[in-house]
Amino acid sequence: MGLEVAVGSSPSAVRAGSLAKDVAWASPRHPVFCVISPVAPARLWSQVAETVRVTLESSLGDGQKGLGALERAVGAGAQSLARLRSVLIEPHLNLDAQLAAMVIVGDQAHIAVSAGMRVYRARNGEPQRLLNHANRTPGITHGGMLVTTERLTRGDLFVFGSRDGFGMRSIGAMAAVLAQRPDAAARDLCDAVLKPCRSSGVSTGMVVLRVR
Repeated sequence: MGLEVAVGSSPSAVRAGSLAKDVAWASPRHPVFCVISPVAPARLWSQVAETVRVTLESSLGDGQKGLGALERAVGAGAQSLARLRSVLIEPHLNLDAQLAAMVIVGDQAHIAVSAGMRVYRARNGEPQRLLNHANRTPGITHGGMLVTTERLTRGDLFVFGSRDGFGMRSIGAMAAVLAQRPDAAARDLCDAVLKPCRSSGVSTGMVVLRVR
């Protein structure tokens, strides 16, 4: 059983230009994937996202300790944001991040998701939203993460990322690709989802994962 993964993002329309906000990341060495959506003033988006990403990467390592390691890594990410806030000139600022993350160990996918994020799995052509009762808290520093473990089956398709990436146009574009090519590559599906977001300036990050 192998994995085929594609990650991508769409910048946010800001005044007369665009600015990267949400970050989709895949570890180059281990089956660890995440999407981070900063909750902060625009000037701090990149700093917040990178702080959380670096902390997750260093905390998870190879991810082989599974769900417990993922939960601890999310906690470490929250602590790193608290430290960042403490060194800013404006310590009253709300610095947080919404998060969707997946760690794969063997034939199991360990998943964590906070409010503002979405995780879907399609199995045998039937889509299902996972963890769809997340506590509506602003981000990881306020808790409210939900976690689950899903056993992988060959042919599974996972799509997860920022809520704004799951609008009607994006989901319709993915559905159109799958209707024509049920076995479409992860990269083609990721591009289909992100194209409407990029054309309308909607910020989102996305991970598309196929189990082959």
